[in-house]
Amino acid sequence: MTGSGAELQPLSVASGRVAAELRGLQDRIARLEDTLESLYQNPAVKLDGHSIGTLQDVDFLLQSITALSNYLERLSMLTTVDGQVCVKDAISAITLRDMAARLRGAEVKREQTQHAELF
Repeated sequence: MTGSGAELQPLSVASGRVAAELRGLQDRIARLEDTLESLYQNPAVKLDGHSIGTLQDVDFLLQSITALSNYLERLSMLTTVDGQVCVKDAISAITLRDMAARLRGAEVKREQTQHAELF
């Protein structure tokens, strides 16, 4: 395991940041659910740009959940005997830049209207 003391933090801090990420995903899923519900209730509804963007969030959610799952797995493998973990090593596998920054503790503002860019 590599890293300086600044990269080690209590597992409770690291897992708390993951919990915050999951709460953010929960909010996105709720918005997606609302949109899908209205589409399924009225098949005559044509998809507008917002609806299409919301549907594209499914890909982003899958990537995010996968990244968080991998992160938690690495945290459990990298935790020291005294409960510290080198978050740099665990975060290195996360390819979602903003998520990785938030898990490091940076203040990265979430865009309320941001949709995943697939193209």
